[in-house]
Amino acid sequence: MRTTWSRFAGAAFVSLTLAVACSGGDDGDTSGGGTAGVGDPCSGDECRRGLACSPGGVCQPAGTISFGSPCTISGECKQELQCVDGRCINAGEGQAGDACLADSDCVHGMRCGIVGFGAQCIPEGNTDLGGSCATPTSCFSGLTCVGGECQKTPAGGSSLGAAEFPGVTCAPISAGTVRAFFEVPGVSDPPGQAGDFFRLPFPNDLLFEDGKLNLKGFPTPGAALLGYDPVKIYVDALSESATGWGTYPAVIFRFSGHIDFDSFQFVEGGKKPVQWVDITPGDDFGRTSGLRWVANEAGGKYVCSDYFAVQRPQGSPMLPGHSYAVFLTTDGTDKSGNAIERAPQFEALLADAAPGDPVLASAHAKYAGFRSYLADQGIDPATILNATVITTEDVRAPMREVAEAVAAAPVPSASGWVRCDAGVQSPCPDAENDRGCQAEGGDFAEYHALIELPIFQTGEPPYLTSGGGIQTSVQRSESVCLSMTVPKGASMPTDGWPAVIFAHGTGGSFRSHVRDEVAGALAKATTPFVVIGIDQVQHGPRRGTSTESPNNLFFNFGNPAAARGNPIQGAADQLSLARFASALDLTAGDTGSDAVKVDPLRVVFFGHSQGATEGSLAVPYAPEFRAAVLSGNGASLKDSLLTKTEPVNIKAAVPLVLGDFSANLELVGGTNHPALTLLQQWIDPADPLNFAGLWRAPETDMVQKSVFQTYGLGDNFSTPVTLATYIQAGRLDLAKADSSANPPDPISGVDPQSGAVSGNLGSDTETLTLGARQYGPPGDSDGHFVVFDVPAANADMVRFLVAAAQGMTPSVGQ
Repeated sequence: MRTTWSRFAGAAFVSLTLAVACSGGDDGDTSGGGTAGVGDPCSGDECRRGLACSPGGVCQPAGTISFGSPCTISGECKQELQCVDGRCINAGEGQAGDACLADSDCVHGMRCGIVGFGAQCIPEGNTDLGGSCATPTSCFSGLTCVGGECQKTPAGGSSLGAAEFPGVTCAPISAGTVRAFFEVPGVSDPPGQAGDFFRLPFPNDLLFEDGKLNLKGFPTPGAALLGYDPVKIYVDALSESATGWGTYPAVIFRFSGHIDFDSFQFVEGGKKPVQWVDITPGDDFGRTSGLRWVANEAGGKYVCSDYFAVQRPQGSPMLPGHSYAVFLTTDGTDKSGNAIERAPQFEALLADAAPGDPVLASAHAKYAGFRSYLADQGIDPATILNATVITTEDVRAPMREVAEAVAAAPVPSASGWVRCDAGVQSPCPDAENDRGCQAEGGDFAEYHALIELPIFQTGEPPYLTSGGGIQTSVQRSESVCLSMTVPKGASMPTDGWPAVIFAHGTGGSFRSHVRDEVAGALAKATTPFVVIGIDQVQHGPRRGTSTESPNNLFFNFGNPAAARGNPIQGAADQLSLARFASALDLTAGDTGSDAVKVDPLRVVFFGHSQGATEGSLAVPYAPEFRAAVLSGNGASLKDSLLTKTEPVNIKAAVPLVLGDFSANLELVGGTNHPALTLLQQWIDPADPLNFAGLWRAPETDMVQKSVFQTYGLGDNFSTPVTLATYIQAGRLDLAKADSSANPPDPISGVDPQSGAVSGNLGSDTETLTLGARQYGPPGDSDGHFVVFDVPAANADMVRFLVAAAQGMTPSVGQ
């Protein structure tokens, strides 16, 4: 019988065993040669190799097996080794929370495990071979959980484990006429060919019933891998709250047999067999979009064979609150060149008269806009093979309403001001080590305070398993640590200092700007700046009593409410800080030192990573900000989930979490996967993708501003596809790349300029700049940090903000 055991509790015994073992044997292994496992009773040599019989009479890991020798668990290997694929090999350097792909990436005593949707080093479990397990993380390093038991990793598998999901039941491929499936749940006349969920084109307005989204039958992988079903929690969340579809889906059409993919390309006369058109009454009616599409004869565990997936171009989301039709024409044929059969239920929706079946009659009404479009364009309904109608939710509404609530609230106040120096106590509750006051430098003085910010998230932080959802009214207030740097080499201007609101990345702190590349560079600029920063959401005391890594708390995909609520709360913080800074006018009595005033007409924003995400949502709604620099700012959750490897390895984990992966452990269908469509839909209200377009097309009463995005080659945090997606969505012009970017990445549809970008956007009152520039990181740095690590990027940031604060037209590059 296998039991669980804590290696750490037996540390003293393990050390004694190692000391004895070093004196004997060719490889120092004097452990047992029997078959008993960890925790099994013993009196002599009953324990298997790598284990030893403890004074208490049970088998325990001895840590005696040498490099290259067979093993079962990592505890049997020497301290510098890990057991991977049944052999002791060199352990990695990954500590708790570091990104990983396998146990070999982590130090001895850790294993690579899935936390949320990411793979990271975590303390190994304590269950031996054959012991019961709920998830792979229950097992010792070297094992995974298979069928509820800790077992050796199957050949070709991953020690991370995988959702034990058999997949949906699929009907045999049609041997005769191929039909384009369109089967509406609950319709009996005309009868359909009921089957898998995606026999109705997806997404589809027909899945909304009485204002509620009905996703009954959407495939989910179960709870075996994580202890909860990672797709069902999003199915449930959307079913409860969605009022429309997301803006960036992959549309799926299913067929009963193989189709000729080439027949769906452009045909004679410029006809387009695949189209995506806006059918919203008004100026946008009839506006079409570019497309990308694929066909898959094999299918996967969620979608059966012979599906056709369509997406809009990269960085081109649908507009919030609009209705669209995505349709295929009868120019497309089956694999043999024969006509594809239309589904009777679909034909009924294109007829003028409503069908008699009440469910289908309701569906007929929802396709009225599409019929109007066909009539307006003179298109014969008989030439339409299949179609879906998609109405998008107003995904910007939560952020817009939060911004209105911030604007209506009192201007935040700060208290407990101190001017930092060696030995000065910060008012922050955990001001130790790097979070505390430091000896004052030569370029700027640093002040600490506590700022009272309005909180819109429900529940109690850190919202690990519940709470964290956004309400559009203030739920409570929170005292948040604040650091402000003030230039020392210049006198405060009469109207006050220009100010930068700096929002740090995940893992940073309220003092992250207190460095030469931010506060130092901005204090010494031709127009010196005050810089203000706070602990971002899920950092420092904002986690409550939790010591969990901010990586797991901010990107908390195990709790949908917090996954979406965290970035929106972070955006609300930036709006509050903009108002705070604009009104800041401190006397010497307030600070205990010098008077500090901010010029309300010269407030700008600088965000990095998590902070840039928050700024992307907030800055369009903040009239106080004149300009923004966004560093490491990606867009499109679904692309991030398939490419992000830092600070945790989400790319490796997602295919396993969803339980639908190829032989090389990649997600079947990639960004066309329907589970990613749901995840993207849920995050849409907090995805920079849906706010980038506001730079050129602002909402009513918005104040336009200049924006500069840095793009670091080889960014593993905000990956190149997500950086490019934001540039495309915001229609940012691309300046000539810095010489460090050699060669620069190509970005589809965005041609780089021959020099700097400046003055490419005119507003009612001034000429503005919307631009991006590429940089290559130093050899020992990730591209995520180019704004700090590449001198040209750092200089571009300073120059851009200085020009904006001076009322000049900023330049990206020079």
